[in-house]
Amino acid sequence: MDQSIRPASADRVANAPGSDRLVVLDALRGFAALGILWRNIFVFGLPTVAFSLPEEWGENVVSNVSAWLYVVIFVDGTMRGMFSLIFGATALLLLDRHARRPGGLLAADLYFRRLMWLVVFGLVHGYVLLWPHDVLYVYGILGMFLFAFRNMSGRRLLLIGIAIFAVSSLKDGTGWSLDQISSDAFDASQTESLEGGSAPQVGGDTVPADPAPAGEALAEAGASETEDEVAMFEELERLALAEMDERLAGYTDLVRTLALETFQEQTTLFFTDHVLDVGAMMFFGMALFRLGAFSGRWTNGQYAAMAAIGLAGGLVLGFLIHGATAVPGYSEWSVGSADAYLYNLRRLLLCLGLIGLASLLARGRIARVLLTPFTMVGRIPLTTYVGQTVICVALFYGVGLGLFGTLEHHQLLAIAFAINLGQIVFAFVWLRFVGQGPLEALLRRLVGIGIEVDKR
Repeated sequence: MDQSIRPASADRVANAPGSDRLVVLDALRGFAALGILWRNIFVFGLPTVAFSLPEEWGENVVSNVSAWLYVVIFVDGTMRGMFSLIFGATALLLLDRHARRPGGLLAADLYFRRLMWLVVFGLVHGYVLLWPHDVLYVYGILGMFLFAFRNMSGRRLLLIGIAIFAVSSLKDGTGWSLDQISSDAFDASQTESLEGGSAPQVGGDTVPADPAPAGEALAEAGASETEDEVAMFEELERLALAEMDERLAGYTDLVRTLALETFQEQTTLFFTDHVLDVGAMMFFGMALFRLGAFSGRWTNGQYAAMAAIGLAGGLVLGFLIHGATAVPGYSEWSVGSADAYLYNLRRLLLCLGLIGLASLLARGRIARVLLTPFTMVGRIPLTTYVGQTVICVALFYGVGLGLFGTLEHHQLLAIAFAINLGQIVFAFVWLRFVGQGPLEALLRRLVGIGIEVDKR
């Protein structure tokens, strides 16, 4: 039998004897579930125009720029990419597991039921819980197409992933997208897809952290500039204040405003961006699963090379794209207009590096302890991901504490880390006393309604 299509369970690195769970998959899923908040919290907490120029927002310039660099170099797109990659690998793991059990069409039935309910969860997450950049809807739709590739070898899956990846990078580099034709209303909202979407947030504009003197600070920043630049700052001020009014409104008004963005994400942007962006990563995840990367079949040297090349290459590339223009003295290192072509490569390299690092840690009993918090969170990723939305809406929007636009970059990142810590503690306690995440249990129950599942 071709090793590339051997069931991964034959060589699994499990949490416990007889377990079908893979430590590496759980740890990486948990890391992505926590890390995706490091980017998304800026969407929850800042006006869109405030993100890209942290030196203009608030008083602590060094801390704000450092936080911004950490996000745009390491986090932006990487966590979404890791989520997509792990989703592809997990799809094959589930299909292999069902295929080994009796039941005929039951395997396909359970698989598609799970994906259909993910679509429903995504609709609720976007329209009811007010998160337009939801990934569950996208994964539910695209996951259905993965079924047709379940028996394909790792090499062929890898080739498909590379082809989609190349098209996606070319599209990003050229800037061509169908949404440019039909998204005038969406463009007016100045909202771009982030960790739950398809591309880095577009900006280059900011406003101060205190919403009251927003106009004063922007006017002061533009006072010594040309008339065109002053006009630009005035427009940025108008956009920031308009977005702040929207986010601090009541629930009904928030639903009305954000529903437009959710609809755009799940229709036009789904076809122009998400199919390529998410699809490529899913195929890479499927290929790595078939090739044994997640089940410990590779050597320490292979994992070490994967970690070193991936992390070093991704971080260096990220610095050349973003850091060279933000850190004084490195402007000549900037990749310039090639940055859009390299966006996907940066995050793919970082994903591969993290997979290599996690695989090495999983091989040592002492080192594996470092993965434990992420492994626990990785067992309740749906609860973790949706829980972040509930917490952030309560913190930042008008239906809660109304902190939108009042904090600086480094403060928002600190809040994200604090939420992560709380979610890790919750994962340990909940799994210890209950055994399954609340949303995971709900999904399992919904999937099983109307069918008899073999309990043996």
